[in-house]
Amino acid sequence: MENIRPIQRLSTEVIGQIAAGEVVERPASAVKELVENSIDAGATAITVELREGGIRYLRVTDNGRGIPASQIRMAFERHATSKITRSEDLFDVHTLGFRGEALASIAAVAKVTCTTRTAQEDFGIRAQVDGGVMGDIREAAMPVGTTILVKDLFYNTPVRLRFLRKPPQEASLVTDYMTRLILSRPDISFRYVNEGKTIYQSAGDGTVESALLCCYGKESLKAMHRVQGHENGVLVEGYVGVGDLARGNRQQQSFFVNGRYFKDENLSKAVESACLGLVMIGRFPFCALYLQLPYDKVDVNVHPNKLQVRFQNAGAVAGAVEVLIRQAVMKQRLGDVLLKGQETQPDVTQEPERESIRVVMLKREGEEEENTAAEAVKPPNAQDIAAPDLSHLEPVILPATAKTMSLRESFGMLSPMASSPMSPSPIPPAPLPSSAPVPPSETTGTEVHQESFLPQEATPSLRFIGTAFQTYLLFETGERLLWVDQHAAHERILFDKFWKRYQGERISQRLLTPQLVLISAQERMLLQQWQPLLMEAGFDVQPFDDTAVAVHAIPTLFGANEPARELLLEALDEYQGERGLLTQERMRRQVAQMACKRAIKAGDRLSEAEVQGLLTTMLETGIMPACPHGRPIVVEFSRREMEKRFKRIQ
Repeated sequence: MENIRPIQRLSTEVIGQIAAGEVVERPASAVKELVENSIDAGATAITVELREGGIRYLRVTDNGRGIPASQIRMAFERHATSKITRSEDLFDVHTLGFRGEALASIAAVAKVTCTTRTAQEDFGIRAQVDGGVMGDIREAAMPVGTTILVKDLFYNTPVRLRFLRKPPQEASLVTDYMTRLILSRPDISFRYVNEGKTIYQSAGDGTVESALLCCYGKESLKAMHRVQGHENGVLVEGYVGVGDLARGNRQQQSFFVNGRYFKDENLSKAVESACLGLVMIGRFPFCALYLQLPYDKVDVNVHPNKLQVRFQNAGAVAGAVEVLIRQAVMKQRLGDVLLKGQETQPDVTQEPERESIRVVMLKREGEEEENTAAEAVKPPNAQDIAAPDLSHLEPVILPATAKTMSLRESFGMLSPMASSPMSPSPIPPAPLPSSAPVPPSETTGTEVHQESFLPQEATPSLRFIGTAFQTYLLFETGERLLWVDQHAAHERILFDKFWKRYQGERISQRLLTPQLVLISAQERMLLQQWQPLLMEAGFDVQPFDDTAVAVHAIPTLFGANEPARELLLEALDEYQGERGLLTQERMRRQVAQMACKRAIKAGDRLSEAEVQGLLTTMLETGIMPACPHGRPIVVEFSRREMEKRFKRIQ
């Protein structure tokens, strides 16, 4: 019989190493804890230096308030902190740290030297802690602030040391975290040095733009969309990037709440839903979003690493993020790209010069009041971001077959506006070059009547040059050469028409034979909860017995051959996640597939009139600069780029 081991009280050393495992996983974790302490100490300048990935050498220096000499020993004890005093404070946390575990956890698995001085003391002190054991404390000459030097991380826990990555990979993780730090607190000047080389040096001027410029560069910042507004009681500010700024994973998605960086899968999904059709499949939008809401509405005491938070109303927060990002990305239209840089073109869609976003930390009651960003921001005017009013258009009947819809047919789906006294004359077609192939006579003689929504003086000076590879339409404008993908452009036009029709009607399709779907007790409760919204989307679901329901109708877009069970459960899953998208992504994919099949194809020859009609329609309807699958419609080359290729300039 196996001997029963007696219950024993663990030693202080073992307890410290166990606690360190939750807080300090790798060098990046140590950097996070130390820098958060510096921020909480009121530092305005912080320097992080590392060698060998931070495993052998890691130093954090700040100009904060410092640690009083009389409290230096207590600072390295577990659960010793100056940031909270009672349990109620856990639900009103205004600091990044509050658990009192950081210094004790790091010192338990490394050799730590702390040098610090307060403004009230004439000299500083230096304390040495090895493996959790406090050594001598001596006087030291230094300015006000604190320097923490960490050497030989995990030297006394060799098993954990073996599980670390190679130094360059660990350094990369530190770099990633420093990026989040710079973004989270643009009011602090950060200096990050790796192997003696300065990687980041932020301005610390308090603007999000300068932080983004430091981390991602000027060109990336210019391509980002600004997000700013109120929704569901949440203030959301920041930037989002689609198109070329999209990445192959979610690593470039950063979320901050009240100045604290955190990770949240639901918010990532909300961002991706808002950017549907602007990011290719398998790619993820870039974002740096700042959320502000009352501290008692956010629980940050979820995990010792403090990378997770809980919102009192997670659905409202995710909904606010999705709505405001969609408003931001919908502002850019293809016309902005085509007409960019034309001095004679009054850009009615261009935003006024925008003020920099400043991250404002909320104050405790009684602290000095500041004008928060919440007071300065007003919800955007819906008229500024709404799609063009197409309510005057005739209903669009989707073709029963998947044949390609000609440009003339698709233009005919738009009601002519010739009767309007405000409608100017059509844009005169540009002459084709003599070398261009002559299209068949029946299409050449066809007149496509397209009235322009643009003022006569705002007619773009786009000169049609010709077609490349029977796929790309070439236009010259100013100092730029534009390549327009004819299929992608027509596909986006059709998609917008079809999607608008679906959004307006929400048609259900009755099934010839109701499909039985087996559901669990939990799914039955969800079904009862979301029944009204399911009906609004086009589902007709009725109880059958205790274990099944009968699906009598599904949204028309999906077709009768789609499995009803999969559609129904997918909708319930999305509602359970509090996002309320109701298979929005699947519906968009279905509409995109219809538009793709009916759009003109690569290799189709277009007449001069059809090219001119396509261009005019792109400008009139204000389509977005990407096809429904996220591919760009226009690619441009500047004259400078061409001349550099031909070595005319350096």
